[in-house]
Amino acid sequence: MHRKKICVFMNEIVQNFQQEFGKFFSFLANREGIDVFIYTSYGSYSCPYGRNLLSEIGKKNIIYLPDFSVFDAIIALPNSFDINGMDTELYDLILKEATCPVFCLQSGPSDFKNITIDNKNTVKELTEHFIKVHGFKKIYYMSGPLSYKDSPDRLSGYKEAMEEAGLEVLPNYIYEGNYWTNRGKKAMDHFLAGSEEFPEAIICANDYMAVSICDELRNRGKAVPEDVAVTGFDGTFDGAEYVPSLTTVVIEPEKYALKLIELIKRAWKNEEVPDVTAISEKILYRASCGCGTQVTSFDHTRALKRLNTTEVLLREAGRITADYQNDYDLDNALSVADFYFHTLECDKGYVCLCKEEDSDMFAFERNSVFTDRMILKQTMHIDRNKKADILDIEFDRRDILPSPILDTEDASTYIIYPLHFKSREYGYLVLMPAMKQWANSLTCTYINTLSGAIENSYHEKQFRSLSEAKRMSQTDPLTGLDNRRGFEEGLSKILADSMGEKKVFIASIDMDGLKQINDTYGHADGDLAIVSLAEALKASVKEGEMCVRFGGDEFLAVLVAKSSRRKNDFVKAFRSRLEKRSDMLGKPYRLGASIGICELEDGNTGQVIACMQNADRLMYEDKRSRKNAPGKDE
Repeated sequence: MHRKKICVFMNEIVQNFQQEFGKFFSFLANREGIDVFIYTSYGSYSCPYGRNLLSEIGKKNIIYLPDFSVFDAIIALPNSFDINGMDTELYDLILKEATCPVFCLQSGPSDFKNITIDNKNTVKELTEHFIKVHGFKKIYYMSGPLSYKDSPDRLSGYKEAMEEAGLEVLPNYIYEGNYWTNRGKKAMDHFLAGSEEFPEAIICANDYMAVSICDELRNRGKAVPEDVAVTGFDGTFDGAEYVPSLTTVVIEPEKYALKLIELIKRAWKNEEVPDVTAISEKILYRASCGCGTQVTSFDHTRALKRLNTTEVLLREAGRITADYQNDYDLDNALSVADFYFHTLECDKGYVCLCKEEDSDMFAFERNSVFTDRMILKQTMHIDRNKKADILDIEFDRRDILPSPILDTEDASTYIIYPLHFKSREYGYLVLMPAMKQWANSLTCTYINTLSGAIENSYHEKQFRSLSEAKRMSQTDPLTGLDNRRGFEEGLSKILADSMGEKKVFIASIDMDGLKQINDTYGHADGDLAIVSLAEALKASVKEGEMCVRFGGDEFLAVLVAKSSRRKNDFVKAFRSRLEKRSDMLGKPYRLGASIGICELEDGNTGQVIACMQNADRLMYEDKRSRKNAPGKDE
């Protein structure tokens, strides 16, 4: 069934604005019979040793997944991109490949239609409110990350208001935050800069940072707004419920969604669409600046529910991480992903992995970020725990999913995350939320741990391949015994383990009559005789000992014991097993071997060659003493 398709690029979709916008826009579009494809990733996170630049590339690479030519409209939210260069790379791709209308929310280049609010003048109005209404002069500002597109505009509004009022802005008046709740202490340390004089007001570029400032002021014995007035921006639920309720700028995501649907439909009808459309915003003066009242009293039931939800998500995050460590292979990774899928609170999920031409999905080199052909590995369902559909269906990457999945009766929304480790893309996860569903905050952990598990399965596969190659290089292919290389490594381990506490013996073993068997009965019988002797030898050594085929009819055994009786016990057991195997074979020849055993004095590695030579000498003495044994070479 052919339906119109809209592509949305929006990171950090669990944040308040992105979540409310995404849910409402998807609802409106799906109601109109339009499929919505949301390409997303989690943003950049700094750490004490710097940004993870390779991981940023892996997240940014989501922009290379879609085929822009198949969409009927494209929407970008560049303010949600905090990865350097993501916006400009996306714009270049769209200009090169897309043929449909393109819209940017809150900021964007003039090549596309823009829907914005006036960030600069709104913050300027907030600042002027403190100056003109409250008479404040010491007004500080906590900015968002200046790499975000809205941050410089909001900061310039603050600076312009202060400049026009003739108020100074010292270096410690401005702090660059991270739009989250964990920088309040650092911000206040910066603002005070060794001084004990607090500001009269602090304007924050969003509500989350404003909450962190209020908390830190309380920790320092200051009341809001009695001692310091505080404002936020974005109008979050947290800000409304906080005590005191935050003075803030309300940005209604629903207005953006409604306006976008309207403008997109106009563009499809070839009607004129303005280059810039302004969405009205509203400043709500509440208790935190002293001009309003508390919006709500503290809701203990709601707070307890949120606390319980957070606790559950944290517990599940720990379990997910632990369960991925059960086994480092791809099957285990997919099984764990299926088991915990219900925690994401989306109806369905699809794990799609890159298809490599050499049948190795983990190949390092690839001409493109994602392969042209993808493999749908499994489909997961929110109500079918541990019952994923294992599919292995190959399809064209441009379709995002196999056609039968997309060919539904009703329009749907698809949320697409990259599965990557650092800058290497393994594929992507598609979430398909039902009505009123959306990805929750556990999704970040789910995506990261699944990606890490896929990476681990690659390394495990490589390790196993290397281990197998090493094992084969140290193993005699006919008998499965160690060869000369295996003997060197195995002997070193035995000597290290014995540490002079046990005696170590080297037995030289030469098969009797192999040449006669080959010449008389053929090499197939010769090989059978060699394998039979090897099996008898293997059964005669104990744990911590080893047996080796040096080549042809030559074998070695390394024996370990506390007394020299082990030599006689070994010879007796080995010869007995050879006799039994000869009986079992029922051949006209008998299996036999000559044996010489020498003790390696004090486990001295420097004496190994001499010990082997002595064992050979004793073996040939044994051979001469048994010169008339059946099946023996003369």
